Amino acid sequence: MRINTQRFYLRELTEKDVGPRYLSWLQDNITSKFITYRQDNINDLKAYVRAHLLASEVLFLGVFCKETDEHIGNLKFDNINNGQAVMGILIGEPDWRGRGVAKEILPASMDYLHNKRKVDLVYLGVGKKNIPAILAYEEVGFISCNSPPFPIGENGIAMIYQFE
Repeated sequence: MRINTQRFYLRELTEKDVGPRYLSWLQDNITSKFITYRQDNINDLKAYVRAHLLASEVLFLGVFCKETDEHIGNLKFDNINNGQAVMGILIGEPDWRGRGVAKEILPASMDYLHNKRKVDLVYLGVGKKNIPAILAYEEVGFISCNSPPFPIGENGIAMIYQFE
């Protein structure tokens, strides 16, 4: 399975994609503020990826640059059930942050999720201070949500995307 956009392709993440570079994304001073669950070593990170690949209610995708084949981030749709999913995204490579990756990959990946997994609602949680992410989500059609199906915490907001 492969989802293509102009600059990127998305495919299911594998343990082979887990290495020091991926682990460094989770330890980065900027991204670590916005990651709820993170692993501290390669073995734990591989186990995390393996567990999510085996789960039928999860679609765990790596984001790769078409030009260089570089793994630059991940996109995960979790709790896929009853036409709903919870989304998480990480643009790990610092050089790719702020370059419109989310705005490009989200429409294509959510169309895939809608057509192949029959999802009509996608939820996400985002830190209130992560303004660039909030603006990117709004540009692709997410809106604020007052009653998410998961705990959000006082420093976060929930957003929802509903397919028409």
